Amino acid sequence: MAEIVRLKRKPRPLRKTYSPDAPYVVHRADHEDGEIVYEVMDERPGSYRIVCFVPDDEGRNGYAQHDADQIARGLNLLVQYGKETLPSVQDQD
Repeated sequence: MAEIVRLKRKPRPLRKTYSPDAPYVVHRADHEDGEIVYEVMDERPGSYRIVCFVPDDEGRNGYAQHDADQIARGLNLLVQYGKETLPSVQDQD
């Protein structure tokens, strides 16, 4: 039987810069079926993640982009006022 060797993860290289005062941004994702989904993302290197999705429900939700922008704006205000606390998350192997 072969011996199992664990490899340590390397952090992904940071290719894109972010604004420390506004790390939450909205990205638009167009799907093949015509639906548009707005993703609110945290772009800090230490906590890079997707916070939430706001779908336009195939055109039936006209406020999807506005809602995603408002969520990102609110989260960025928490960062600017120093009120945001992120939990410490450990990598699970």
